[in-house]
Amino acid sequence: MAIPLKKFAAQCEEVAIAKGKITPLSSPSVSLYDISREWRALHKATAFKSLNLPDWNEKEEGAAEVIIAALTYLQRIGCKDIEKLLRETLEYYRRQTL
Repeated sequence: MAIPLKKFAAQCEEVAIAKGKITPLSSPSVSLYDISREWRALHKATAFKSLNLPDWNEKEEGAAEVIIAALTYLQRIGCKDIEKLLRETLEYYRRQTL
């Protein structure tokens, strides 16, 4: 079952607050730091099985964590339509290659 990214981003924000990564009053820039942290962790990740998610490897888990951090940031800055933003961004880059 597909979940709309806006709803998923709200869940990402809820978890970030529950984990203490951010507070309801935190500046969106705090979420930028989390993207950076997760990106560095992804860079160090291996193809070995993840200890946290046994069905996935460390690289896959790390990429998911970067995406979750980015969705949290988009939620924090009030992005109204994440799906549309992603589609239009991808289409922009696709047009540049033609």
